[in-house]
Amino acid sequence: MTIFFNNLKRIFRKKTNLIIMFVVPIVAIVLIIKMMSASTTANLNIGLVDNSNTKLTAILKQSLEKQGTITVISKSQIKDMIINQTIDTAIVIPKDYTSDILSQKDSSKIQMYSIKGTSNASSVQYFVNSFTDAAKNIAKASNGDNTKFYNGLKDYQKGDFSREVKYTDGKMDSQEASSSTLGYLIMSMVYLSTMVTTLILKDKEYGVYNRLFASGVKSGKYMLECILSFIIVMVIQITAILSIMKYGFHSAIGPSIFNLFVVLALFGVASVALGVAICSNAKNLNQANATIGLVATPIVMLGGCFWPREIMGSTLQNISNFVPTTWAMDAVSKVISGSSLMDVSKQLGIILLFAVIFFVISIVRKVDVAN
Repeated sequence: MTIFFNNLKRIFRKKTNLIIMFVVPIVAIVLIIKMMSASTTANLNIGLVDNSNTKLTAILKQSLEKQGTITVISKSQIKDMIINQTIDTAIVIPKDYTSDILSQKDSSKIQMYSIKGTSNASSVQYFVNSFTDAAKNIAKASNGDNTKFYNGLKDYQKGDFSREVKYTDGKMDSQEASSSTLGYLIMSMVYLSTMVTTLILKDKEYGVYNRLFASGVKSGKYMLECILSFIIVMVIQITAILSIMKYGFHSAIGPSIFNLFVVLALFGVASVALGVAICSNAKNLNQANATIGLVATPIVMLGGCFWPREIMGSTLQNISNFVPTTWAMDAVSKVISGSSLMDVSKQLGIILLFAVIFFVISIVRKVDVAN
């Protein structure tokens, strides 16, 4: 295990690795917590796209005015207004929203858009979902009688609903902030894993590779110990950051820190596999570093580590399904919300598939070089 321990020493000796490993995620935690605490007392700016324009949606709009300032906008304005922070969240009411509820059909879902962790928008989402569920129940009890329906809706509005929202949104926003923080952790894992795997190329360039093989070390043993050392680095990073989040900042990271660890650890393996694939196909260290920048950054951005995938166009959302970060972020969000590992088995399976594909790419390249 000489190669294994030597790699660990080399990795932890470099300050850049330590900054990416610990400093970047911790800074993200602090900043997101500050933004979240500031936004809890701020008045929300809510963008509303009402494609239904009915009495029911007018009542919903009136109710939402208690949550923040309402601005009627078009759907095409949402992306720019959220990015420019003109609005904190956007609500899109579908055309058939009211008719579906009154006819007791599966109503078209109201879409919501916001930047994760930067606003208290999850309380609005809870409000909208609760309003919709209540409207469905009232419509069912009214048996198609519109007068009874709207009278029932008035009685519902008189209830002490605001206290319920206030009680719930703190937990939801904490989970949302934790998800955003873990997005930056996933980002740092991608960059760190792809950077540390360049040690393989450094060994080749400096002649260490040939000297090891001349001393009787087999190539398989060398690669196995290298990959194992890279994975252990990922595990150390994940353990440290999750511990800091849970016990240092008391972040809401879900009921099971173990489940979250499993998701991130599996993604760590996929990240290491990506780094090994890049190094296996690079001719030299400079080419590897350039490829890391060209590959890692789009993977992080498309996966939703910086912003929710929903604000991207449909084309980019479809493309994002082909990067592992998308499935890692999806699994992380669900686990934080209380889902079990069985519930995210699809996401875990896809992440594992990415890891296998990346390792196969690196192996095929090595076979080609050998031939």
